[in-house]
Amino acid sequence: MTSDLMGSQSPHAFIQSVIISYGDGHHDAPRGDALRVDTRPLRNPPADPDMRERMLHSTGLDPEVRAYVLSSPGAEPLIDRATRRALALLGHARAGRRVDLHVVCGGGRHRSVAVAEEVAERLRAAGYGVETEHPHISRPILRWHPQLTEHELAALRLLARGQHHLEVARELRVRPETAGRLLHGAQIHLHARTLYEAVAKACARGIITPEPSGHPSRRSAPPAP
Repeated sequence: MTSDLMGSQSPHAFIQSVIISYGDGHHDAPRGDALRVDTRPLRNPPADPDMRERMLHSTGLDPEVRAYVLSSPGAEPLIDRATRRALALLGHARAGRRVDLHVVCGGGRHRSVAVAEEVAERLRAAGYGVETEHPHISRPILRWHPQLTEHELAALRLLARGQHHLEVARELRVRPETAGRLLHGAQIHLHARTLYEAVAKACARGIITPEPSGHPSRRSAPPAP
C-alpha cells in the first residue's frame, strides 16, 4: 500500500480518496461504494509475446510497465474520464466524505496498478489527499482464458471466414447493431485493439479455426436474441 497527502499546499490534509486496484480473476473484489474503472481493454504486458519475459515478474509500479500500459490505445481517454468523474464528485462531497475508485484488470498486477497510480497522481495534483492500495499486486500471474459468449464466438467465427459486418448480421439473423455489439464484446474479451487482432488472437489460441471465404450455412451459427 502506498499513500500520499496533498503535499506543500496542505501537509495535514486528510485522505479524500482511496484508489484500490484489483484483479477480477481472483474473485475478491473490494467492497463499498466506489467509481469503477475497467482497464481490461488495455494492452496486458504478460499477454504480449514481445514483452512477456521482460514484464512477467514486474508490476504496474515499475516505470517500464507503467509506460507500456499508459501508452496503450484508449488509455488516456480512460484515465481522463475517470479523473474528471472523480474530481466532479470530490468537488461536491461533504466534508469528511471520501470518493473512492476501484480499478480492475485481470490479475491485479499490471494494468489496474498503473492506471490507479496515474489517476492518483492527477487527483493529488488537483489538491486532494489520495491513498492507493494494491491488494493483488503480489499474487501469481493468472492463466488467462477469454470468456466469450456462444453468440460472440459465432460472430467472430463468421468474421474469420471472411464475412463482413452486414453478412455476420444476416447469418446470425440479428440486426446490424446487434452484430456490432457481439463483435465488440469478442474484441473486449480477447483484449484486442481491433477486430482483426481479435480474430488473430482467437486463432492463435485455438478458440476458432479460420476457414476459406465462402457462404457458410445458417445452421453453422446459432441465432442470437
